[in-house]
Amino acid sequence: MKKNAGQYLFHIPRIHDGLEHLLDNDPVFSALGIRPKDIEREYIGPGFPGLVRIVIGQQVSTHAADSLWRRFQEGMPNVTPNAVLILKQDDMRALGLSHQKARYIRELAKAINDKKFDPLGFDHLTDRQVYESVCALNGFGNWSAEMFLIFGLARPDVWPVGDLGIQEGLRKYLKAKKRPDPERAMKEGKRFAPYRTAASLLLWHLKAMD
Repeated sequence: MKKNAGQYLFHIPRIHDGLEHLLDNDPVFSALGIRPKDIEREYIGPGFPGLVRIVIGQQVSTHAADSLWRRFQEGMPNVTPNAVLILKQDDMRALGLSHQKARYIRELAKAINDKKFDPLGFDHLTDRQVYESVCALNGFGNWSAEMFLIFGLARPDVWPVGDLGIQEGLRKYLKAKKRPDPERAMKEGKRFAPYRTAASLLLWHLKAMD
């Protein structure tokens, strides 16, 4: 991955191509009247800071996650495993972290320092291999692994059916009365393959629209 964290996902060709394809060919998405550059979802990169950001974003809204991440960065401008491991629990809490999230981040830092996990070593692994490796970390489940695949690695065909934002965006896409459950969302997502990451970005955008 040559792109730097801090850029948007649409800057990455394989994501841009997926967005462009769906916006040109899907009747619902094309009716939005937008282009790939309007989907301002940040590429966070595959390293330790990106994974910390994913932990911070667990089970909170996007707005709250962004706010907590800014607070964390203000208190720790250099987000590295060593910087985390020298902090005390109270220091972590002062940065806005719950006891549980602080523990997950410390355990992640230790796993990286002990060379049991390498967040920069996934270039040649399949999505499934990355998914299983991330899920093996304490505190990282399906959603966290999928967010890492999307926002950390910019993999083009990730479909996080358990995400409520995806389900709500899909409800609006289908003009349904109720949100589809993960099983139905999985079936409906087949129409977007092999561009399901781009579809996810568009569904989050659709959900946010009035």
